[in-house]
Amino acid sequence: MKKYHTITVWAGAAASISSVYREPMRRVGEILAENNITMVYGIGDEGMMGSAFQGIRNKNGKVIGITTQKLLDLQCRDLSVFQPEEITVVNDLAERKRRMMTLGEAILVGPGGWGTIDEVSDFAVAIQTKEIEKKPLIFLNFNHFWNPLGGLLFNMLQDGTLNQEKIDYIDFAAEPEEIFKALEKVENRLNAEEKVGYSHMVRKG
Repeated sequence: MKKYHTITVWAGAAASISSVYREPMRRVGEILAENNITMVYGIGDEGMMGSAFQGIRNKNGKVIGITTQKLLDLQCRDLSVFQPEEITVVNDLAERKRRMMTLGEAILVGPGGWGTIDEVSDFAVAIQTKEIEKKPLIFLNFNHFWNPLGGLLFNMLQDGTLNQEKIDYIDFAAEPEEIFKALEKVENRLNAEEKVGYSHMVRKG
């Protein structure tokens, strides 16, 4: 498997997200730090983003935070937990998303809401229109959070609104410790070293 230096994490910032996801998201941050991988994310000290950030801090890892001034005010209670060099403020959401999707060599998607769905959709369309190259997109399927999405993608594939080429960079990880296994599976698929049908991938997850 290739050595990753930066990985983008998309997930919800709301403090209201169920506590069942906090520990696995914290562990995601720790795993990235333990493997000397810088976490690219949208800045936040609450919700899933806050949990991943706490994991990074627990292991003295590095982050690159990309945000807008409005989101910085909304999503951060205490800016003192960040170093100045860890925060980059951009003009708007479009630039924020594009920075995060290009800086990360792969993308992990934790539990989230509309903002997370928007980021994933924008990324998928950018790949489809060949604005960016394919890279692994791994859904962190903790507590089966993303199972409904997996079922929807399966239906879209079966009904022809998607095809294999549009989803071959996607996989699911049920536990934080499965992240690198999922990344390797996508790498192999994109390198045409293995051909795994999406139906098998979704139902297995």
